[in-house]
Amino acid sequence: MRVTNSMMRNNSMLNMQKNKVAYNKYLMQYNTQKKIQRPSDDPIIAAKALKYRTTLVEIDQYLKNIDDATSWMDATETVLNDVDSVLRNMVDYFTQAATGTVNSDDRADIVANLKQYSYYIYEQDANSDYAGRYLFTGYRTDVPLLFGEEQRDVTYTITENLDVDNIKQYQYVYGGAVYDDNKTADQYASEASKFENTHRIFLSYDDCDLTDAQGNTKSIQLTYVDQAGVTQTLNPITKNIEDNTVYNEHLHPAADEVYYIPETGELVFGDDVYNDVRTGKNLTAVYDKTEFQVNDIRPEHYFKCSTVNNKTGETGLYTSAGSQKLNYQVNFSQILAVNTEACNAIDTSIGRCIEDITNLCNEIDIMEKNLGAVEKRIAECDENDTTKLASLTELQEQISTQIQLQKTVLTNALSGGITTCQKAQEKLNVACADHGSRNNRMIMTKNKLEMQKIDTDDAKSENEDADLGEAMVNFTEADLLHQAVLGATSKILGQSLLNFI
Repeated sequence: MRVTNSMMRNNSMLNMQKNKVAYNKYLMQYNTQKKIQRPSDDPIIAAKALKYRTTLVEIDQYLKNIDDATSWMDATETVLNDVDSVLRNMVDYFTQAATGTVNSDDRADIVANLKQYSYYIYEQDANSDYAGRYLFTGYRTDVPLLFGEEQRDVTYTITENLDVDNIKQYQYVYGGAVYDDNKTADQYASEASKFENTHRIFLSYDDCDLTDAQGNTKSIQLTYVDQAGVTQTLNPITKNIEDNTVYNEHLHPAADEVYYIPETGELVFGDDVYNDVRTGKNLTAVYDKTEFQVNDIRPEHYFKCSTVNNKTGETGLYTSAGSQKLNYQVNFSQILAVNTEACNAIDTSIGRCIEDITNLCNEIDIMEKNLGAVEKRIAECDENDTTKLASLTELQEQISTQIQLQKTVLTNALSGGITTCQKAQEKLNVACADHGSRNNRMIMTKNKLEMQKIDTDDAKSENEDADLGEAMVNFTEADLLHQAVLGATSKILGQSLLNFI
């Protein structure tokens, strides 16, 4: 086969081009520190690089989600711990108040301090927000837990589930002597106060609606499931305190009656009714309420309820209180709820207990004023009017006895406040435990993601990063080969036919 100079020149140029390609490849690897410069260089490396980079972007996003969730949960934990601290202080305060001698000044201090505790728990802690979003209101993070102003336009129909175990035996003062200028000492003695026992439970609200929009009388609907599994309906009798003809008559139902006291929001059970209810379950009260005061709890955050705007006719339905989870995606196919709802953590019974103690203190103040008025009448009475003096003295003794009995009731209420706070702490502790377990899971997920990010970074680097030492060796080898090819080609192509003539 005849080999011409043209053939050698073409072959030499082809080989030199191949050497330049290799020379350029290793030069680019050394300059960019990457194995490939375009996907066509090595499709497998390119595909893996896309996969690793996508994974890293996702991990970074999950870590950002975790940071946001951590901030939310840290803010929640701070509030829960603060509520727990306040409840502990309240237990100590109730213990101190229940075991000490309480005079009028002490009662004023007790009421003032307990109200401040209540305000702090509900207005400061439960109504807390984080970055403009309320912590304990479930999905509706833009709606505060409490009413910011008086509300008169929307009627709420509230369905409140009552725990039968929360129907407590209650000892109260029944009856009492009332001044009448014509009464004798024997008549005052016959009106002597005495202790009576009943069973009662507080609704979460007082002053429920007693009439509908048409002015028709209505009351709450009370149902429960009896021991035989049959749903029973009770028809509470509305009993206003102002209608009492005997002191605390509103706490004195017949055995087969249930009283609803709108001023306090109490349900008072007669003995027979209570015996039936306590052996049953699923005690539920349904009632309407339109008038709410500033800083009253919004019902939709605690109860299943429906609403009607009395001006526009617009309706609303809230059915998911206690099950509204703010979910964050914190890992591949992993979702974590970061919020805690107020109804699952902060009990409304604290405020109701304090209202009851406040009412008892106010009643004792009224009794003491009545006693002062009687003592003034005794001081002004003609000492020769023995009949009148005897009747006033008897009235004085009866009111004094009534005050002592009422103070006993107050002491029992303060002792009951200890139990109320402890139960509220138990509910709070359950919420804290649930919150802490989710927080621990999030921390573990974050640690796992951080390790996964390191592993993915290593795999990504191994897949696409060039070994600089190897790249330099290959580059040097390609350079030597290129120089050798140039030298050999120049010698071959430099010879012509004239050199042999």
